[in-house]
Amino acid sequence: MTPRKPTLHDVAAGAGVSIAAASFALRGKTGVSDDTRDRVLAVARELGYRVNVPARSLRTARSAAVGLLLPVGTTHLPYYTDFAFGVVDAADRHGLSVILLPHRDDAAGGAPSAFVDGYIVIDASVEDVGVRALLDSGRPVVSGEHVFGAAGRASASVAIDHTGALARLLDHLHERGAQNIAAILPPDGTAWSRELAETYARWTSDRGRRHISRHISFVPTTDEVSAAVSDVLDIPGVDALVVAPSGSAPATLAAAARAGRRVGDDLLVAACVDEPAHALLSPTVTSIDLEARALGSACLDLLVEVWDAGELADPVRVAEARLIVRGSTAGRRPAV
Repeated sequence: MTPRKPTLHDVAAGAGVSIAAASFALRGKTGVSDDTRDRVLAVARELGYRVNVPARSLRTARSAAVGLLLPVGTTHLPYYTDFAFGVVDAADRHGLSVILLPHRDDAAGGAPSAFVDGYIVIDASVEDVGVRALLDSGRPVVSGEHVFGAAGRASASVAIDHTGALARLLDHLHERGAQNIAAILPPDGTAWSRELAETYARWTSDRGRRHISRHISFVPTTDEVSAAVSDVLDIPGVDALVVAPSGSAPATLAAAARAGRRVGDDLLVAACVDEPAHALLSPTVTSIDLEARALGSACLDLLVEVWDAGELADPVRVAEARLIVRGSTAGRRPAV
């Protein structure tokens, strides 16, 4: 005999609360205390209760699905796959499904999917016709980072403090003795790339340091990274290098070795996006951990908040990144 599935009534009875309070707690809505929410969630886990998505969809006229749009060519990069899994983690908690959306080559196709209740985008720009279609769809759009060129058009955003993170990284390199720090940056076209470029320019200017930067593709090839690194290492005095585009660290270390530089000794190297491989390279690579999985979860939670509250009084949330110091910047000492 198939055991009966636990119901919302069972959860409410087990937690000693009303059905309405149990529903609010399970959906993360305001109106219940933290203690009540914790008690309801604990009982739901103990009973194995899961939201009846089809029933809720009928009641709310929603599809209970979210569309996720990643930047073109990034599905093989750990940062974006981690972000996507973070979205899926949070969607599972809310009883939602996630649909990975295709990219449009032109605006004729409209929004990529009609069977979702809202969208999540990451490192998006209105130069992308697919992003423009989502913003024009009439459905809520929550972005990881601000949508470049679309001030105020997204329903809400979770933005990382890249200014503070990059400044801490540059300060770290300077404290390790670096005098001439070069930067390999992504092209202008996203809020992230603009923030990095502005922060690097301001940091070097404020300290009277040389501004040495090159721009490469958002998703660069190995040859493109190698050429940019070789170019800046030909400049006399360069003793530190920051590489921003995801996936660039292995090619950077290889190009530095070909140039006869000893990473971690006469050349410090750091990356703006941490990846699992950075702890396995030789030397290991100092990086900024953007905590992509947590960012993805935060975006999904914020989309649910938009659904519940409509227009938010505070639509922008700021997330902090952390600096992970590894062997690529550990060898030098402060200049005397």
